[in-house]
Formats: sequence, C-alpha cells, structure tokens
Amino acid sequence: MDSDSSKQSNQPDARKLIYTQQATIWLDQFDPLDQETAKLLLNSLTLVSHNEFRRNLETLIVESSKELDGPVALYAVREMKKEIEEGAWDGPVIPFFDQVSLSDDGKSVNAVDATSDQGSEAIVAQIIRQLSKAHPEKLLNHPSREELRARKCDALMFVDDYVGSGRRVSEFIEAFWRDKTIVSWLSSKHTKLQVVAYSGTEGGLRRLTRLKAKHELTIHRDSPTFSSLPISAWRRIALSDLCERYGRKALKRRKHFWWGFKQGMSSLVFEHGCPNNTPAILWDPDDKNGSWVGIFPNRTVGTTTASVFPPEIVRGDATQTLRDVGQTRLAKSGALMRRGELGVLILVILGIIAKGQRKRAAICYATGLSSKDCEAVISKCIKWQFLTPERRITPRGLSELTAAKRMSISPQGFLAVGSDYYYPSQLRETTYD
Repeated sequence: MDSDSSKQSNQPDARKLIYTQQATIWLDQFDPLDQETAKLLLNSLTLVSHNEFRRNLETLIVESSKELDGPVALYAVREMKKEIEEGAWDGPVIPFFDQVSLSDDGKSVNAVDATSDQGSEAIVAQIIRQLSKAHPEKLLNHPSREELRARKCDALMFVDDYVGSGRRVSEFIEAFWRDKTIVSWLSSKHTKLQVVAYSGTEGGLRRLTRLKAKHELTIHRDSPTFSSLPISAWRRIALSDLCERYGRKALKRRKHFWWGFKQGMSSLVFEHGCPNNTPAILWDPDDKNGSWVGIFPNRTVGTTTASVFPPEIVRGDATQTLRDVGQTRLAKSGALMRRGELGVLILVILGIIAKGQRKRAAICYATGLSSKDCEAVISKCIKWQFLTPERRITPRGLSELTAAKRMSISPQGFLAVGSDYYYPSQLRETTYD
C-alpha cells in the first residue's frame, strides 16, 4: 500500500505512523534535508500490536508444551538480583528461588518483583496465568521448587517478549542454573530447559547458544534491525549516520545508546513498549530535562500512536521491496502478477538473496512471514535447488530470476489471489509437494 492510500484508509497501518501528532513533533526536530531519512526510519519499523503479540506468544507456548509428555512449568523472564560486594560493579546472580517469595497458596512464587518497575514481565506473567487456568494439568504458573518436585515437571519454560542483547534471559537462566536441585534434575535429564519468546535479535539469540545450561530456544519472529533491512547499502549508512548525529542531541554523552543498547539498531517496537536496543532518537532520554522529544517518549507508546499498530504483521508491497534492494527489472516484470502468493514470496526471497541479503531477519521483514513459515519457504527453494543450504543463490535460482524478469505484464493467465500453486520456470515438468 502506498503512502497516500495508507493515509486515507481507516485501517491500522504501520506506515500511518508518520502522520500521527507525535511523529509530526518528532520530525520537526530534523533539518529539512534529513527529514526523508527520518521518515524512512519510521516507515521501516515493525510495529507489534497487543493482539499480534499475545496471540502468537500464546500459540508458541501451547505448541511447544505439546511436544512434552508431562507438566511444564512456566516462568516470566525478569531482571535478577546479583551478589555485589562492596567496591565491585558486578557479581554472580542470586539463585532464583532464593530471591523470590511464595504466593499465598504456597505452591507457586510471585510472578514479578513487587519492588521493581514492572514492564513486559507483567504482561507475560498475565499470559502465563491465563494459560495455566485453561490447561491446569499441563501448564503450571510459576511453581515453587517443592511443587516442581511434586508434579514431576518435564520442563522449565522461560517466557519473554523479546530477546534483545540476551543479557536478561541469560541471567534468568543462570539464576536457575545456580540452584543445586535444579542442576541435578537437568543433569539427570529428568527436566529440560526451554526458552520461548515472541522475537529476538541475531546477537541476542547467539548469546544464548553459548550458555553452559543447555536449552531449547523457540521464537515466533526474527527481530529486524536497521543494519539488516533489505534496502540499498547507502540507505543503511544514511540511517546509521542519522542515529548518530541526532543521537547526540537525544542522549548527548551516552554514546552507547545512539544506535540502541549494545548498538542493537533494532527496528521492532511493541505496543506495550519500545525496546531500549532501538536507536535513542526514537525515545526520550531518561533525563526529562533533555530537549529532545522522542516519538515513543521514555519508551512508551501513546494512545494515538498505538492506534496505527496493525492487528497482525502482513507482507509489504513486493514491488517496492524489490526496488529497495535494487531488483528494478524484476519489480517491473509481469511475474509478480502471474505467480500466485507462493510464487511472489519465492521471487522476493530469491531477489533479495541475490543482492546479498541472506539473513533470516531480513527475509522475514521483507515477506512478513514468521520464522517458522520463512524456513518452510526457504526449504522449498533449497529442495528445488534455487538456494544452497547456506542460503546462497544457485545458477538455477539465477535462471529463475532471469526468466521472471523477461515476463511481460499481461492480463491473461493470472493466478487467483492467494493461490498456492507455483511451478518454477526451470522445472515445469516436475510436480511438487
């Protein structure tokens, strides 16, 4: 959908963000020559609504639990306390059950720390509470160590909204790993660890794979970042430069936040809050005396701004996506009108990979697919020998793109919208699953 039609539509649309009152205030802070890049920054955001987040996280929890025979203990990931000695700046994490209090029933622990600023963990805790009521025999709501033993839980499932740098989840896992009883169960394989999150960055997920405690990791959607968007290299550089120059105004000397925490450059924003690994110019500094006004003030989402969050993540315009990565001939061809939904997805994936964009986060962003669905389409491309298992385009894949570029626009022979049929031009005589 283009900008004009997006503006006129009454439906929530992420590209309407630039027309909100908060965005107008935010854009006015940029020099006229920088406003187009600032608009690109906003239009590149992936906005996750409450419904999108809750529906898919709940599904992920239930589906993951079905793979286990016995009860599953659910815990909302939260900040853990540390043993910090005088003069030290950091220390080991305190074992989980040593720093939580029992609930009134004596069978569970309090889901969130009453003395902390309850953020996403409170929302996740509420989701866990509802799921445990719907599946009382299968899903346990923050059970105590004694309840884990009594119910003979097959797994400890740690649930989070977002794995950004991976620090918080890592420390949460460490807090359980420091409990001798839990370690004994894990070592004897009576219990396993699972981490379930709506989304996660490549760096954050990689950090979790290096932990001593072995665990299974499942996310619904790879987190897009501005440094991995399927756009031209010079546009990515322009976005990075913008974040640096205006980040000086937003956070002045706090250089480590100009591109987001740990230079994450994340482009994903939840309706319940903006992650701190997004560029600082998107949110207010903690110091309210600052002169900069973020579009998500102090990482919160205002009512008017929240109204543009779409109910679900949808695929962007294929033509525009291909143009953004430099596939101009493919974007102009008639192939996008004649291949059906699956065919268009395959052409977009081949098109952006041919331009060097092989990361799954970039492919998920370009297609709107979840991580699981993205892998399914990529598997088809590998099966048809369009891609190697390392997601590199093959000569056959390049031939498929060449054939698509030569296809003229014609009203005859169009497939119905949403058709799942796709017959690669290089393999017309073969029937596929």
